[in-house]
Parts: sequence; structure tokens; C-alpha cells
Amino acid sequence: MLDTCWNEIGYVGDRSCPELTKWSHCFNCPQFTQAGLSLLHREPPEGYLAENSVAVSIAKDEEVAETSGAVVFRISKEWLALSSLVFVSVLELRKIRPVPHKSGKYFKGLSSLQGQIVPVVSVRDLLGLEREYLTEEEKGFRVYSRFICLDRGLGRWIFEADEVLGVHHYFADALLDAPATVSKAPAAYTKGLFDLDEKRVSLLDEELLFEAFNRIIK
Repeated sequence: MLDTCWNEIGYVGDRSCPELTKWSHCFNCPQFTQAGLSLLHREPPEGYLAENSVAVSIAKDEEVAETSGAVVFRISKEWLALSSLVFVSVLELRKIRPVPHKSGKYFKGLSSLQGQIVPVVSVRDLLGLEREYLTEEEKGFRVYSRFICLDRGLGRWIFEADEVLGVHHYFADALLDAPATVSKAPAAYTKGLFDLDEKRVSLLDEELLFEAFNRIIK
């Protein structure tokens, strides 16, 4: 049986313990320390390990199924998202070098990323989103536009977004069905919709998007 002298003659009790003068508080007393260690060394009650193993297993399963991550960004007036699994980085806008007889509406050219040449595509034009027309004054304060770099394991791609919010989580089993059209973004590229604050976000199908990228440069 555990000796809880601190509750009787110690700091919590009547404080008649002669050791209090030496240690000032039961927390500093070797007897208190020894009692605490004995709790760690005792045998667990029957069924304790089995019960907690089940609890941990359930918690892990729920954690895996709970949410998925996506990078949320804006192009024109549309809030879009792509799985964080294909996301590489957000970059400052940089120089794009056109490719003769190749560059056009969808394929903008090539850019350099850490010494690697990466194709730059226009998701804006691919999805048919209206282009934002800025005044000269607004262009001077265009600080939100960024490049987003993606990679699905077969090579990297870059596209421009007007604003990037970062990685957010959504409930995969609670995605809303996309209507026939999501503004001017083809529904064929949209897995579903989710709400983020007061924004309605279209989750894009990365597999279909990468297939479109490959078609663009052929």
C-alpha cells in the first residue's frame, strides 16, 4: 500500500513532519520521489494493456480517415485547391522563357527552379477563367501573385495563382458535389467542393489536371 504521508503530516496535512524543516515542501522530499517512482514500476491492472491498445488503434484509424490536406489558391475570382500530395512549393514570380513554335495560350514557356528547367502552364486559361484586368496603379501593388510548383512523380510543373492561402484540411467524405459548371471552370476537373471560412473552394482532380498538362506540350 502506498504511503501518502504528505497528506497526513506533510504539506497537505497538519505539517507536523520533522522533515519539512529540511525540505520546505514535500515535493522536494526523497520519500515523495520514491512514492512517485513506485507508481511507474507497479504492474498494470488486468486488461489495461488490451484496452489501451484498442483505444490507440481506433484513434489512429480515425486520424487517417478524418481529413485530407490541400493547397488553397485563387485564380481570378475562383478559389481552387489541389491535394498537398502533389504540392512542391510556392515561389515568387520569375522570368518565363518562351519556346519557339510551342509557347501559346496554355503552355507559357520554361522557367528555372533550383537549376532545373520546369514547364510553365496556364491553369487560368485551361479552366477558362476570366483574366483580371488591372490598372497600372494596381499592377504596382500586385504582391499576392505567386507561382505554384507541382509534382506527381513524373516531372514538375509551374503555374501562376493570383493568391495562395496555403495548406488547409477538409473532410474527404463531406465534399459537396460540383454543379454542372463551377463558374467557368469545367466540372470535369473538379472532384468536389468544400467551404473554408466564407469561401467556396473547388477541389481539382490532380490526375486529370496533369493529363491536361501533358497534352498541352505535345
